[in-house]
Amino acid sequence: MKILILNGSPKPSGSASEKLAEGLAQRLGNAEITMFNAMKTGKDEFVAQVNAIDALVVVFPLYVDGLPSHLLRLLDEAKGEIKSSARVYSIANNGFYEGQQNHLALEMMRHFSASSGMEWGQGLGVGAGGMVGVAPFGSGPMKNIGKALDKMAQNILNKQNGDDFYIQPNFPKFLYKMAAHRSWYSQAKGNGISRKGILRGD
Repeated sequence: MKILILNGSPKPSGSASEKLAEGLAQRLGNAEITMFNAMKTGKDEFVAQVNAIDALVVVFPLYVDGLPSHLLRLLDEAKGEIKSSARVYSIANNGFYEGQQNHLALEMMRHFSASSGMEWGQGLGVGAGGMVGVAPFGSGPMKNIGKALDKMAQNILNKQNGDDFYIQPNFPKFLYKMAAHRSWYSQAKGNGISRKGILRGD
């Protein structure tokens, strides 16, 4: 089975999307996997790969309730030239606690799948993306995410569709918010902005 995993993060390395893509790849057994970064992939190369695979997995961070612009551009340019019956799966992650926040972005991916003539396989929305990597997938606060990756991997390998689903880490929301506030204050201080300055919009 041939699978293309497309990392849609604009970060050159170490992104939550990259870690989720690697976590899924580790669960795909002996499948032939090709991993691309959308920032470094041209339309022609992408189309050629998609036309020779069984499954396409697009993993990306949420940007203004949608896809990052470079990824959106690549998919839009490619859709008219794709001649593939591959299934499309997608994992979207965001900084909000709730994975449900990704539902519009996954709907966009569903439309891409239909407009390019491919079949929609399944979407996964991951909340609290900033926590991805704090523990191995499947253990501790990453237990839910590990189970979700297992579920998607099985559907991909069995060439099955599944309902879109949404998850967040096994970690209390109030603690996540506290950690986020502490991080924002620290970043603001490093840029010469006080807590009051944040509220004023400095």
